[in-house]
Amino acid sequence: MSQENLSRRTFVAQLAGVAAACALALTVVACGGTPAADPAQDQQATMAVTVEIDATAGEGEKTSTEVDVPEGATAYDALVATGVDVNASDSEYGMYVQGIDGLAGGDFGDMSGWMFEVNGEMSDVSCSEATLADGDVVTWLYVTEFTE
Repeated sequence: MSQENLSRRTFVAQLAGVAAACALALTVVACGGTPAADPAQDQQATMAVTVEIDATAGEGEKTSTEVDVPEGATAYDALVATGVDVNASDSEYGMYVQGIDGLAGGDFGDMSGWMFEVNGEMSDVSCSEATLADGDVVTWLYVTEFTE
């Protein structure tokens, strides 16, 4: 057999292997199965944090929810993990939370909006940069007038 025929057969065999793998993946998905999970992903460490949402200044309620988030999660990640409706956008300073559960900045005057604290301390970074530790308490507070 010539080198050219051998190379062509090797290429065809590799191509057939790729096609078979694609067909198997499509079959698994079509049948509702999931591919085998990566054990390293299943082993990702999590931590428990408490998320308090205080909307009382905006005539809302105060709630507290404990969530499990991956290590390295941020205050924004914890808020999203609660399952509340979050209206946020990325800005040059990081993620900006405009609204939580329908209560938005500006609803109670030009100086109203959402602020957050971690363990009772105002953060000097955005919520998408404020990294949490196990046991932290993140408080989202709706204010009607910003004061320092």
